Amino acid sequence: MEHYEVVIAGAGIAGASAAYFLAKKGVKVLLVDIKSFSRAGDKACGDALGKHHIDELGIEPPKGEELEGLVKGIDIYSPYEDVRYRVLGDGYEINRIAFTQRFIREAVNHGATYLEKTQAVEPLFREGKVAGLRLWSKERGTWEVLANVVIDATGAARCIARKLPKDWPVSENLDLRDAVIAYREVRLLKDEVDEAEVLRIFLSKKVAPGGYWWFFPYSLNPRKVNVGLGVQGGMGYPHPKELLYRYVFTRPEFRGSEVIEAGGAIAPTRRPLTSLVWDGVAVIGDAAYTVNPIHGGGKGSAMLSAYCVSEAISRALEEGDVSAKGLWSANLCFMKRYGSKQVILDIFRQFLQRLSDDDLEYGMRRKIIKEEDLNILSLRGDLELSVVEKAMRLLAGLGRPSFLLKLRNVAKYMNKARELCDSYPEDPRGIKYWLSQLMNLYREFREKVLK
Repeated sequence: MEHYEVVIAGAGIAGASAAYFLAKKGVKVLLVDIKSFSRAGDKACGDALGKHHIDELGIEPPKGEELEGLVKGIDIYSPYEDVRYRVLGDGYEINRIAFTQRFIREAVNHGATYLEKTQAVEPLFREGKVAGLRLWSKERGTWEVLANVVIDATGAARCIARKLPKDWPVSENLDLRDAVIAYREVRLLKDEVDEAEVLRIFLSKKVAPGGYWWFFPYSLNPRKVNVGLGVQGGMGYPHPKELLYRYVFTRPEFRGSEVIEAGGAIAPTRRPLTSLVWDGVAVIGDAAYTVNPIHGGGKGSAMLSAYCVSEAISRALEEGDVSAKGLWSANLCFMKRYGSKQVILDIFRQFLQRLSDDDLEYGMRRKIIKEEDLNILSLRGDLELSVVEKAMRLLAGLGRPSFLLKLRNVAKYMNKARELCDSYPEDPRGIKYWLSQLMNLYREFREKVLK
């Protein structure tokens, strides 16, 4: 039977980058994906990637065919589009397939084995630990491979994680209310977009309930745009494609536009998995719920989770311990770099989804949270209580006191969430108690603030 140190199911950006990080360290890796190489990394999304992720990981920025445009900032529009916030920040619009293929090629160049059109059927177990994968392809049929560690990078499908024991924290299911159902089209407009290096996000509960719709130009071709809409899952809202065609594509700027490609996807918009690792297994990317809860971006955080898991696996292999304890440093790495921010933003996300369009318009018009505060919020997850307290004093007597009081309480619970994340357990023994504390915090927040 074939044996690898690590087998990775899924060659999207998470799996491909994990294969690259591991192979670079000399780890014997097998990367499999159900898609062909020509469609590796193909997923309906906004194609945006923050420069800070590239810088943090120390990887080469997208270039050549990988790069569709440069980003200098994001405009956020109020529900009635009377107010616009501009949040500055460098990034890229990428060709998601070419960018993912780069990691696969480099992984193979460093010794990894890559199999396309190969399905990960189910995990194999030995002595209570994951010990490999059962695979299937049209050419070979079914066969098994052994591995010291198996990585699930199969996205929202979670092909491996959902077949693990239910008491393992990595098998935690996704509540659809903590996800966004999205549909997007890439279109060629008749006219070039002004300020094509600025992305646009439109908030409107009427148009995109529980989510937003986006207009992302590709600055290297200012007539080409990525336009999509996401709605909160599990709420019975209309299909995002229906809403996109009803409210967005009827706008004058899309008259005479040409559809280049189209598709839909689901994105988890919640806190990350309680643990990314357990005995002989790791989960990364969308499968580990590493997407930003506010804006739904997931490429950079997927690569961060791949990096943290790869570092932990490399160390665990050297020490001969691929148990949950031996792999635990992956959690400490990810919580410090991104997971803590996710938990905090998850609190804020639940607050935003309950607001009416009038509340959103009021908050933005009065600049209760300013552009600079939004920038800090998106990068660090901080909503300083002092900012809210100052806004309440300035706006005293101007109406909506209940809204302001609720925002103050939201900031308090975001701070509590940060304190709890700072006490994330150093080893698996403390994870059940920590999770119970987090669930109590969520429960209290919903009962005291959201109701």
